Amino acid sequence: MKKLEMILIIGAIIGILMALFNIPLDSLIVSVFFITLSSLYFYLGFALLNNIPLRKIFKADSYKGIGPWKILIAIGTGLTLSILTIGFMFSVLKYPMAMTFLVVGIVLAAIIIILAMIKNVQEKDQFYRNIILRSIAFLIIAVVFLLLPGNIFNTP
Repeated sequence: MKKLEMILIIGAIIGILMALFNIPLDSLIVSVFFITLSSLYFYLGFALLNNIPLRKIFKADSYKGIGPWKILIAIGTGLTLSILTIGFMFSVLKYPMAMTFLVVGIVLAAIIIILAMIKNVQEKDQFYRNIILRSIAFLIIAVVFLLLPGNIFNTP
């Protein structure tokens, strides 16, 4: 699933570049990649963030050694990244409610970062460091999108 995530992120970046340069079908590319990436985070975020392969999601032995905190933080992170991804898409396509999605996503990302930092201090686990890094990366991108001038993605 990591490869799928990277492909979708690269496609989303290509869509953003297409929107910046006003290339035809930019809204289609942006929508497809961002919605698919958001769905991946929303529905399969717990597995993606816990490094559980897609084929082993429904097997109980895949979850051995993963505590309830890891599952809850992974679900929360998946929800947060999904909201932020939709906020990015709405910003690029100039849809209403883009700022709302970004602000809600920023608040949730801050909460996830705080929870992951607390658990990382207690357990010193690579999982929590990965969550912190991924959340901070998305948080920075969200703040940039929030501060972008409103006409950067407008058509001429």
